[in-house]
Amino acid sequence: ISDPFVDQEFGTGALKITPGHDFNDFEIGEKYGLEKISIFDAEARVDPSAFVGEKGEIPPWLKRYQLKDRLEARRLVVEELKERGFLEKIEPYRHALGRCYRCQTVIEPYLTPQWFVKIKPLAQPAMQAVREGRIRIVPEGWANSYFAWMENIKDWCISRQIWWGHQIPAWYCRECDAGSILKTGHDDFMLAREARPIVQREAPSRCPKCGGKAFLQDPDVLDTWFSSALWPFSTLGWPERTEDLKTFYPTSVLVTGFDILFFWVARMIMMGLKFMGDVPFRDVYIHALVRDQEGQKMSKSKGNVIDPLEVIERYGTDAFRFTLTSLAAMGRDIKLSEERISGYQNFVNKLWNATRFVLMNLGEEVRSHRPSFESLRAQKLNLADQWILSRLVSTMNEARKAVDAYRFNEFAHHLYQFTWHEFCDWYIEMSKLSLNGTLGDDPQKTQRVLAAVLERILLLLHPLMPFVTEEIWQVLMEGEGSIMVRPYPRPDADWIQPEIEEKMGFLTEVTRAIRNLRSEMNCPPSKEVRVILFGPEARLSFLRSQEAYLRALARVSSVEYSTKGERPKGAATAVVGETEVYLPLDEKTNLQEEKARLMKEVSKVEGELARVRKKLGNNDFLSKAKEEVVQREREKAEQFGEKIRTLHRSLQRIAEVQQSEGKS
Repeated sequence: ISDPFVDQEFGTGALKITPGHDFNDFEIGEKYGLEKISIFDAEARVDPSAFVGEKGEIPPWLKRYQLKDRLEARRLVVEELKERGFLEKIEPYRHALGRCYRCQTVIEPYLTPQWFVKIKPLAQPAMQAVREGRIRIVPEGWANSYFAWMENIKDWCISRQIWWGHQIPAWYCRECDAGSILKTGHDDFMLAREARPIVQREAPSRCPKCGGKAFLQDPDVLDTWFSSALWPFSTLGWPERTEDLKTFYPTSVLVTGFDILFFWVARMIMMGLKFMGDVPFRDVYIHALVRDQEGQKMSKSKGNVIDPLEVIERYGTDAFRFTLTSLAAMGRDIKLSEERISGYQNFVNKLWNATRFVLMNLGEEVRSHRPSFESLRAQKLNLADQWILSRLVSTMNEARKAVDAYRFNEFAHHLYQFTWHEFCDWYIEMSKLSLNGTLGDDPQKTQRVLAAVLERILLLLHPLMPFVTEEIWQVLMEGEGSIMVRPYPRPDADWIQPEIEEKMGFLTEVTRAIRNLRSEMNCPPSKEVRVILFGPEARLSFLRSQEAYLRALARVSSVEYSTKGERPKGAATAVVGETEVYLPLDEKTNLQEEKARLMKEVSKVEGELARVRKKLGNNDFLSKAKEEVVQREREKAEQFGEKIRTLHRSLQRIAEVQQSEGKS
């Protein structure tokens, strides 16, 4: 036969065809109606019955091969070709072999009678359900893969010859079909091709042909994925119309991996539409695959598997869960490393420390009469209290949007940023001024806000960190029951105050500017500094009203405000919007020594950057190193470059100060 399947560029262009022992040859055999001959038995030995002639005789040449293992038989074929002078040459040829995933034995394609489901009539409605939007696949790109598979789907082989599973609902009469039931061992049978099955839901009581009452059930079991395809409704009492079935079918969302989109998801859709007349779920979210830190798929043979039990023992369940969620960007696989998990363990510790601070600072009145979140509306709160409540609700809003869009990494990011950087880094530090009386307001108000915000943080984090949040909840909300049965917080836009958030953003930016100037000028953390601010009256008036925060958070001894006039000489400078921040230097600051130190550091970092750039400029390195290794070197180069830029900014500050001193 002539067929375009043959690669004319390889070898002679002529191939033998064995439809019974090769998947590609089987397809060609189907196309041209070729006979499918199986020459192996179930033990992968040469089966003489496949070569029996019309009179039942076995050809003489077969005696050399009969009942030989397929590997031995192949060796004998080469040997006989040599003996007969038919062999021109022997050369190695590399090709793919199917192997058993457990013992690595080479797998031989082998024709056997099997049960099939005619699948195309089921596939069409399943494709239509996705096209019409009754089912949404997220990320959307996987819908294309779904359609590609469904449009080229073939009849589904649903029978398996294994020990466990749902047995095929087919029976054979031991009386009129006795000749087709071949006993091969104790309680072991093989069915001939001529066997006539009785297919029905329950075991038959009588043979419809002869009236016999003795039956043998087909020994095959259903494909695991066939049983799993029934899961959305079979687990809820189907075929009975139970209350559970009415309540939970269809469900809202299925979360699964891309590797079983076709094996399981597509088949659940087909079965649901066939037997229930409706889709089994509305959304299908395809989650990422967890790989090692180099981006390789984890496998025992590679030795790169990260054992979850070992990770949990070392870092805790909640840190591990939060890590996976924070890395689960839509459409991207997760590159997991223990360093990342360790980083989120620090986040768990941060939450514990924040809780300890809140509990230590709650007065007896607040402990015994815990106010509701809503009751805070009636309180006249200071700037920091108003700001953290506004930011809390803004975060709740962003977090809910992220979850609704299945952007779980963004969900984790919003909660992380708010908890660590806004609540812990800023608000807790600001709350100390109210708690210790520096602000002169009612500390109980801040205590109530601390407790209320921590309560909401626990509720928000609970789906990601169930254990630590439950533990803290039982201490913070003693007698209030389990956190897991509390409703998830819903954002109320009335709490959001953009003006307050803008003002606090300005205050924190000025605070950061002062801190950065201190750092760049190598000012000791314990030393208080004098600050001079130039800017619009409205901005300065606001900063004047919040000066206590500047003094505490930036270690400032005094602040001078000016809307006009000559700028100070001999001062480091930063600009925040229209506001200029000046940090005067005292006589003890040796600018020359500081300049020499910074230049030495620049020289050191430039050397490190040069080494990395040399490596990145090496084509041999770029072609042989893994992409992840190359990427890490690029990140190093960027980090060194940023450090050099920061050092140069510090040197520029010194130059500006020296220049202003020279002019004065």
